[in-house]
Amino acid sequence: MSKCDMFLAIFVDNTLPRSYNTTMMTLQNFFNANESYTYKNWEYRDVYVGFSRLYYIVDGEGYYEEDGQTARFKKGYLYLTPVKKKFSLYDNPQNQLLHTYSHVFTTPPVSHFTEIEVVEGSLLADAVDLYRKHIHADEQTLSRVIQFLLSCVEQTLSGQSAVTRTAAEKAKAYLDGLQDFSLDMATLSHAVGYSREHITRSFFDTYHTTPKQYFEQARMNAALRRLLDGERISAVAEAMRFSSPYAFSKAFKRYYGLSPKKYLATLEPKET
Repeated sequence: MSKCDMFLAIFVDNTLPRSYNTTMMTLQNFFNANESYTYKNWEYRDVYVGFSRLYYIVDGEGYYEEDGQTARFKKGYLYLTPVKKKFSLYDNPQNQLLHTYSHVFTTPPVSHFTEIEVVEGSLLADAVDLYRKHIHADEQTLSRVIQFLLSCVEQTLSGQSAVTRTAAEKAKAYLDGLQDFSLDMATLSHAVGYSREHITRSFFDTYHTTPKQYFEQARMNAALRRLLDGERISAVAEAMRFSSPYAFSKAFKRYYGLSPKKYLATLEPKET
Protein backbone atom coordinates (compact mmCIF):
# COMPACT_ATOMS: atom_id res chain seq x y z
CA MET A 1 0.00 0.00 0.00
CA SER A 2 1.38 3.43 -0.97
CA LYS A 3 1.86 6.23 1.50
CA CYS A 4 -1.08 8.12 -0.01
CA ASP A 5 -3.33 5.04 0.21
CA MET A 6 -2.29 4.63 3.83
CA PHE A 7 -3.13 8.22 4.64
CA LEU A 8 -6.50 7.86 2.94
CA ALA A 9 -7.19 4.84 5.16
CA ILE A 10 -6.11 6.84 8.20
CA PHE A 11 -8.48 9.64 7.22
CA VAL A 12 -11.41 7.30 6.70
CA ASP A 13 -11.17 5.02 9.74
CA ASN A 14 -9.20 7.35 12.05
CA THR A 15 -6.62 4.67 12.90
CA LEU A 16 -2.85 4.58 12.52
CA PRO A 17 -1.41 1.12 11.80
CA ARG A 18 1.55 0.29 14.02
CA SER A 19 3.64 -0.72 11.02
CA TYR A 20 3.20 2.67 9.36
CA ASN A 21 6.21 4.98 9.12
CA THR A 22 5.47 8.70 8.88
CA THR A 23 6.02 10.33 5.50
CA MET A 24 9.11 12.47 5.08
CA MET A 25 7.13 15.74 4.98
CA THR A 26 5.17 15.90 8.24
CA LEU A 27 2.61 18.50 9.22
CA GLN A 28 3.45 20.05 12.59
CA ASN A 29 0.71 22.67 12.75
CA PHE A 30 -1.45 24.90 10.60
CA PHE A 31 -3.60 28.03 10.83
CA ASN A 32 -5.70 30.41 8.77
CA ALA A 33 -7.38 27.84 6.49
CA ASN A 34 -10.10 28.91 4.07
CA GLU A 35 -11.31 28.98 0.46
CA SER A 36 -12.05 32.49 -0.73
CA TYR A 37 -11.17 35.32 -3.07
CA THR A 38 -8.27 37.52 -2.08
CA TYR A 39 -9.24 40.76 -0.41
CA LYS A 40 -9.11 44.12 -2.17
CA ASN A 41 -5.56 45.23 -3.01
CA TRP A 42 -4.16 41.88 -1.87
CA GLU A 43 -0.39 42.25 -1.76
CA TYR A 44 2.47 41.00 0.39
CA ARG A 45 5.88 42.50 -0.34
CA ASP A 46 9.18 40.94 0.76
CA VAL A 47 7.52 38.27 2.90
CA TYR A 48 9.91 36.40 5.24
CA VAL A 49 8.08 33.97 7.50
CA GLY A 50 8.54 30.66 9.31
CA PHE A 51 5.58 28.88 7.69
CA SER A 52 4.58 27.83 4.19
CA ARG A 53 1.46 28.81 2.30
CA LEU A 54 -0.36 25.81 0.83
CA TYR A 55 -2.46 27.10 -2.10
CA TYR A 56 -4.78 25.39 -4.54
CA ILE A 57 -5.77 27.79 -7.33
CA VAL A 58 -9.44 27.68 -8.30
CA ASP A 59 -9.55 30.77 -10.51
CA GLY A 60 -8.27 34.30 -10.96
CA GLU A 61 -4.91 35.92 -11.56
CA GLY A 62 -2.15 36.07 -8.97
CA TYR A 63 1.63 36.16 -8.91
CA TYR A 64 4.62 34.95 -6.88
CA GLU A 65 7.88 36.91 -7.12
CA GLU A 66 11.33 35.95 -5.82
CA ASP A 67 14.78 37.33 -6.69
CA GLY A 68 13.40 39.31 -9.60
CA GLN A 69 11.70 36.23 -11.14
CA THR A 70 7.89 36.20 -11.42
CA ALA A 71 5.61 33.17 -11.70
CA ARG A 72 1.90 33.37 -12.37
CA PHE A 73 -0.33 31.08 -10.32
CA LYS A 74 -2.05 28.61 -12.64
CA LYS A 75 -5.62 27.39 -12.33
CA GLY A 76 -5.76 23.77 -11.20
CA TYR A 77 -2.26 23.80 -9.70
CA LEU A 78 -1.08 23.34 -6.12
CA TYR A 79 1.62 25.56 -4.60
CA LEU A 80 3.88 25.63 -1.56
CA THR A 81 5.82 28.78 -0.68
CA PRO A 82 9.27 28.55 0.95
CA VAL A 83 10.09 29.15 4.59
CA LYS A 84 12.48 31.97 5.55
CA LYS A 85 13.00 33.17 2.00
CA LYS A 86 12.06 36.66 0.91
CA PHE A 87 9.27 36.74 -1.70
CA SER A 88 6.23 38.77 -2.74
CA LEU A 89 2.59 37.89 -3.51
CA TYR A 90 0.00 39.97 -5.35
CA ASP A 91 -2.96 39.61 -7.66
CA ASN A 92 -4.81 41.48 -10.38
CA PRO A 93 -7.48 43.59 -8.63
CA GLN A 94 -9.66 43.19 -11.73
CA ASN A 95 -9.41 39.38 -11.56
CA GLN A 96 -8.97 38.48 -7.91
CA LEU A 97 -7.46 35.14 -7.00
CA LEU A 98 -9.86 32.42 -5.82
CA HIS A 99 -7.88 29.86 -3.85
CA THR A 100 -8.08 27.20 -1.16
CA TYR A 101 -5.34 27.93 1.33
CA SER A 102 -3.79 27.19 4.69
CA HIS A 103 -0.60 28.27 6.42
CA VAL A 104 1.39 25.19 7.40
CA PHE A 105 4.43 24.31 9.48
CA THR A 106 6.13 21.18 8.16
CA THR A 107 9.12 19.00 8.93
CA PRO A 108 11.31 19.44 7.01
CA PRO A 109 10.31 23.01 6.13
CA VAL A 110 9.61 23.85 2.49
CA SER A 111 12.89 25.14 1.04
CA HIS A 112 11.80 26.47 -2.36
CA PHE A 113 8.76 27.61 -4.32
CA THR A 114 6.93 24.48 -5.44
CA GLU A 115 4.40 24.21 -8.28
CA ILE A 116 2.50 20.98 -8.96
CA GLU A 117 -0.09 20.31 -11.64
CA VAL A 118 -3.12 18.53 -10.20
CA VAL A 119 -3.94 15.97 -12.88
CA GLU A 120 -7.57 14.90 -13.08
CA GLY A 121 -8.10 11.35 -11.85
CA SER A 122 -4.85 11.22 -9.89
CA LEU A 123 -4.58 10.49 -6.19
CA LEU A 124 -3.32 14.04 -5.73
CA ALA A 125 -6.57 15.29 -7.30
CA ASP A 126 -8.53 13.18 -4.79
CA ALA A 127 -6.48 14.70 -1.98
CA VAL A 128 -7.18 18.22 -3.27
CA ASP A 129 -10.90 17.42 -3.39
CA LEU A 130 -10.71 16.37 0.27
CA TYR A 131 -8.77 19.53 1.07
CA ARG A 132 -11.43 21.75 -0.50
CA LYS A 133 -14.32 19.76 0.96
CA HIS A 134 -12.96 19.82 4.53
CA ILE A 135 -11.26 23.22 4.57
CA HIS A 136 -13.77 24.39 7.21
CA ALA A 137 -13.72 21.14 9.21
CA ASP A 138 -12.55 20.84 12.81
CA GLU A 139 -8.81 21.08 13.48
CA GLN A 140 -8.22 17.34 13.91
CA THR A 141 -10.00 16.40 10.67
CA LEU A 142 -8.34 19.13 8.62
CA SER A 143 -4.93 18.20 10.05
CA ARG A 144 -5.38 14.67 8.70
CA VAL A 145 -6.53 15.95 5.33
CA ILE A 146 -3.56 18.31 5.01
CA GLN A 147 -1.17 15.54 6.02
CA PHE A 148 -2.75 13.27 3.40
CA LEU A 149 -2.36 16.04 0.83
CA LEU A 150 1.30 16.63 1.74
CA SER A 151 1.96 12.91 1.41
CA CYS A 152 0.47 12.91 -2.09
CA VAL A 153 2.50 16.02 -2.95
CA GLU A 154 5.67 14.24 -1.88
CA GLN A 155 4.79 11.15 -3.89
CA THR A 156 3.99 13.25 -6.97
CA LEU A 157 7.24 15.20 -6.71
CA SER A 158 9.18 11.98 -6.27
CA GLY A 159 7.67 10.61 -9.48
CA GLN A 160 8.45 13.85 -11.34
CA SER A 161 12.05 13.74 -10.10
CA ALA A 162 12.45 10.19 -11.45
CA VAL A 163 11.24 11.30 -14.89
CA THR A 164 13.51 14.35 -14.73
CA ARG A 165 16.52 12.22 -13.85
CA THR A 166 15.70 9.80 -16.66
CA ALA A 167 15.57 12.55 -19.30
CA ALA A 168 18.70 14.26 -17.99
CA GLU A 169 20.69 11.05 -17.67
CA LYS A 170 19.72 9.91 -21.16
CA ALA A 171 20.72 13.29 -22.59
CA LYS A 172 24.06 13.25 -20.76
CA ALA A 173 24.81 9.72 -21.96
CA TYR A 174 24.05 10.78 -25.54
CA LEU A 175 26.31 13.83 -25.27
CA ASP A 176 29.12 11.84 -23.67
CA GLY A 177 28.92 9.30 -26.49
CA LEU A 178 29.15 11.77 -29.38
CA GLN A 179 31.95 10.72 -31.71
CA ASP A 180 32.08 14.07 -33.47
CA PHE A 181 31.68 17.51 -31.96
CA SER A 182 28.37 18.46 -33.51
CA LEU A 183 25.18 19.03 -31.52
CA ASP A 184 21.71 19.31 -32.96
CA MET A 185 18.95 19.65 -30.37
CA ALA A 186 16.33 18.11 -32.67
CA THR A 187 18.51 15.00 -33.03
CA LEU A 188 19.09 14.91 -29.27
CA SER A 189 15.34 15.20 -28.67
CA HIS A 190 14.66 12.29 -31.04
CA ALA A 191 17.39 10.13 -29.49
CA VAL A 192 16.29 10.75 -25.89
CA GLY A 193 12.55 10.67 -26.54
CA TYR A 194 11.62 13.96 -24.87
CA SER A 195 10.95 17.46 -26.14
CA ARG A 196 13.84 19.91 -26.36
CA GLU A 197 12.20 22.07 -23.70
CA HIS A 198 11.81 19.15 -21.28
CA ILE A 199 15.38 17.97 -21.88
CA THR A 200 16.81 21.43 -21.26
CA ARG A 201 14.75 21.95 -18.11
CA SER A 202 15.47 18.52 -16.62
CA PHE A 203 19.16 18.68 -17.57
CA PHE A 204 19.50 22.02 -15.81
CA ASP A 205 17.61 20.76 -12.74
CA THR A 206 19.90 17.73 -12.49
CA TYR A 207 23.30 19.09 -13.56
CA HIS A 208 22.86 22.87 -13.08
CA THR A 209 23.81 23.55 -16.69
CA THR A 210 22.07 23.24 -20.07
CA PRO A 211 22.83 20.52 -22.65
CA LYS A 212 24.35 23.13 -24.96
CA GLN A 213 26.58 24.50 -22.20
CA TYR A 214 27.64 20.97 -21.23
CA PHE A 215 28.44 20.14 -24.86
CA GLU A 216 30.38 23.38 -25.30
CA GLN A 217 32.44 22.65 -22.19
CA ALA A 218 33.31 19.19 -23.51
CA ARG A 219 34.20 20.63 -26.92
CA MET A 220 36.43 23.34 -25.46
CA ASN A 221 38.19 20.84 -23.19
CA ALA A 222 38.83 18.54 -26.15
CA ALA A 223 40.07 21.48 -28.23
CA LEU A 224 42.53 22.47 -25.52
CA ARG A 225 43.88 18.93 -25.28
CA ARG A 226 44.52 18.89 -29.04
CA LEU A 227 46.29 22.25 -28.91
CA LEU A 228 48.49 21.04 -26.03
CA ASP A 229 49.34 17.99 -28.13
CA GLY A 230 50.74 20.33 -30.77
CA GLU A 231 47.95 20.38 -33.36
CA ARG A 232 47.58 23.51 -35.46
CA ILE A 233 44.71 25.88 -34.72
CA SER A 234 43.22 25.29 -38.18
CA ALA A 235 43.27 21.51 -37.68
CA VAL A 236 41.65 21.78 -34.24
CA ALA A 237 38.98 24.11 -35.62
CA GLU A 238 38.13 21.59 -38.31
CA ALA A 239 38.10 18.64 -35.89
CA MET A 240 35.83 20.53 -33.47
CA ARG A 241 33.43 21.27 -36.35
CA PHE A 242 33.83 25.06 -36.34
CA SER A 243 33.13 26.91 -39.56
CA SER A 244 36.58 28.52 -39.60
CA PRO A 245 39.71 29.02 -37.48
CA TYR A 246 38.42 32.53 -36.73
CA ALA A 247 35.12 31.16 -35.38
CA PHE A 248 37.04 28.66 -33.26
CA SER A 249 39.40 31.32 -31.88
CA LYS A 250 36.45 33.53 -31.00
CA ALA A 251 34.68 30.69 -29.17
CA PHE A 252 37.92 29.68 -27.42
CA LYS A 253 38.50 33.23 -26.20
CA ARG A 254 34.91 33.47 -24.98
CA TYR A 255 35.41 30.29 -22.95
CA TYR A 256 39.02 30.64 -21.71
CA GLY A 257 39.43 34.43 -21.78
CA LEU A 258 42.31 34.35 -24.26
CA SER A 259 42.79 33.41 -27.88
CA PRO A 260 44.37 29.96 -28.51
CA LYS A 261 47.70 31.55 -29.43
CA LYS A 262 47.85 33.77 -26.35
CA TYR A 263 46.60 30.99 -24.07
CA LEU A 264 49.37 28.65 -25.25
CA ALA A 265 51.91 31.45 -24.81
CA THR A 266 51.05 31.65 -21.11
CA LEU A 267 52.06 27.99 -20.77
CA GLU A 268 55.50 28.41 -22.33
CA PRO A 269 58.41 28.44 -19.85
CA LYS A 270 59.87 31.91 -19.39
CA GLU A 271 63.61 32.50 -19.47
CA THR A 272 65.13 33.60 -16.17
